[in-house]
Amino acid sequence: MKEIGIGVIGWGFMGKTHTHALRDMCLFYPGMNFSPRLVSICSRRLEMAEQAKQQMGFVHATDDYRELLARQDVQLVSICTPNQEHERMALDAIAAGKHIYIDKPVAMDAAAAERIHRAAMDKGVLAQVALNNRFWPATIRAKQLVDEGRIGQILGFNARYLHSGSIDPNKPIGWKQGTQGGVLLDLGSHALDIITWLVGQPARVMCSLRQLYPERPGQDGQSVRDLGDDQALIMLRLPDGALGTVEASKIATGAEDELSFEVYGTKGALRFSMMEGDWLYFFDNAQKDVAYGGERGYQRIACVARYAAPGGSFLPPKNRIGWDRPHMHCYYSFLDCVANGGQPSPDLADGARLQRLMELCRASHEKQAWVDVR
Repeated sequence: MKEIGIGVIGWGFMGKTHTHALRDMCLFYPGMNFSPRLVSICSRRLEMAEQAKQQMGFVHATDDYRELLARQDVQLVSICTPNQEHERMALDAIAAGKHIYIDKPVAMDAAAAERIHRAAMDKGVLAQVALNNRFWPATIRAKQLVDEGRIGQILGFNARYLHSGSIDPNKPIGWKQGTQGGVLLDLGSHALDIITWLVGQPARVMCSLRQLYPERPGQDGQSVRDLGDDQALIMLRLPDGALGTVEASKIATGAEDELSFEVYGTKGALRFSMMEGDWLYFFDNAQKDVAYGGERGYQRIACVARYAAPGGSFLPPKNRIGWDRPHMHCYYSFLDCVANGGQPSPDLADGARLQRLMELCRASHEKQAWVDVR
């Protein structure tokens, strides 16, 4: 069995999510021909790295990511740090010959994302962007139905990613509410990626962004005025003229962690909500409209945790799926490529394309006009 040594940079929420996926992967994919090994953990606070080493079974702990990159037993690096650190760490990891698994967004802007992409291509290392919402069984099934032509020509679509965590004006902000963050980069990246993965890339975009409060308290209690956006509303026009919308918000009162989408076509339609992640709703327009309805209507497909082998056996596929499971499948798909020579997806080309689209959304907001997608 091929062992793949992993280094994790960043021990916040996503660093822990990646580590959970790596540590428990062998249970969920029995018979896989590779084994991820937790080699090194890096946190800006050494005591946190040492704690992670003891609790999670890493071999090595450090507060200097370059020390992690220098290790010969690290072949692959998870980059789980704030957005503004991605480019420097990714380029250094690529220069060290490491494969990289990088959180979205790839970087702070499209030019930086392109630099990372080119560097990985030149060095010949593999890379994948952690756009985990492509990896629910329900979203994979939705993509299959689109690719099989079951939806037909796209007529309309929408996607939403809603939170409510930024409503309180007195809540101290983290880095995601500052200028290196904002809801477009944070939640909008997921919503834009999932809908364009399903319906294709737009030809034009129009976007409006909103910052709810002019200032918020920082972690030190001092007022911060350099803030990111709290709400993004986007219109997308496909090359054939079909129109759709995307909304990302952290000021959606009552929302928990709510990603959803709808796709409408000439032959069928799709609906999905992450809050009901076991199910994909599919409408087959070929069903006849007869008295009493016949069999016409949305079919609720029980996708649950039915991954293709070697996944889908533990936990039992009929058990409810959790938020962390698509994260694990996203990471598994990358490690499988590293071990067996496949092409990762979504790769850095996808990540850079998404970054350009978000940059054009911001340009549209500034111009208050439609912008062509180049």
